[in-house]
Amino acid sequence: MSPLPDTQHWHILGAGAIGSLWGCYAYKAGLPATMILRDQATLAAYQTAGGITARLQSGTEVLPLPAICPEQQAEPIDHLLITTKAHQTLDAITALSSALSANATLVLMQNGLGVAETLAKHFPGAVILQASTTEGAYRDKAFSLVHAGRGQTLLGQSRELQCTSDVPPKSASELARVAASLSYSPLNVEPGDNIDAVLWRKLAINCAINPLTVKYRCRNGELLDNPLAASTMQAVIDEIVEFSEQTGRGDWVKNLLQQTRQVAADTALNRSSMLQDALAGRSTELDFITGELLRRAQEVNISLPANQKLYDQLQASLNS
Repeated sequence: MSPLPDTQHWHILGAGAIGSLWGCYAYKAGLPATMILRDQATLAAYQTAGGITARLQSGTEVLPLPAICPEQQAEPIDHLLITTKAHQTLDAITALSSALSANATLVLMQNGLGVAETLAKHFPGAVILQASTTEGAYRDKAFSLVHAGRGQTLLGQSRELQCTSDVPPKSASELARVAASLSYSPLNVEPGDNIDAVLWRKLAINCAINPLTVKYRCRNGELLDNPLAASTMQAVIDEIVEFSEQTGRGDWVKNLLQQTRQVAADTALNRSSMLQDALAGRSTELDFITGELLRRAQEVNISLPANQKLYDQLQASLNS
């Protein structure tokens, strides 16, 4: 029997596609959720827009989600869903640090790895959970959301992170209640038995797609039609699989090349978020995707030359 959802008040940090998606469905369900926008100027623009124009399964409507900026947060934040990009997270949550409860529950739902460990150091009393979603959503303009396709969302507590934390792990029933409290119909969040495996596989796929879309300035599906890109994708994946096998993660990356190619095909017309940021001249998540992979490999003296070469090429092009 599924646990009854708690009507916990979730604050949502990050008004991108995924944060807006969760906020919109919370609002439609009549459940308490508050969007935290970057600053007062962003909040003013949001208020002028009247809310988020959402194209959901039920149709298009303008939803006036409750929203604030960090300066306006007065009451303690006990439950925070973090959907900012990885490289923006620490600055964004630091702006809220005075409002965070000492033992707040923080749920990370973003690309890349490495942020959870950083947050654990800065907020040692917080319960840090991680989630992975394949819900299809994008913003076609500011404060405008399209829910493009249904997916799966898994939530869990990293065993690797728990090894370095003094915070007691959540029980299975506690994780199930958190997952239920974030399940705003039709979004369904399920507790995962091994979130580390889910996130590692997601990191591997992102390493094999996102940086290459930046290198070749192309949509995801075009990588499959480019012999040079396909060859590099193969080399990147071969290294990740070997690294995974050497560090006890081999079962996590079975059939990785096949799944990566399937993801690229399924999202053929998409521009990766890394490419969108690169084209707009913004900072990218490279350091939390390929950079994090390389950092973990370096810790155990494993060389990943294809991934290192791709990382160096992108660093040079992005910084030029």
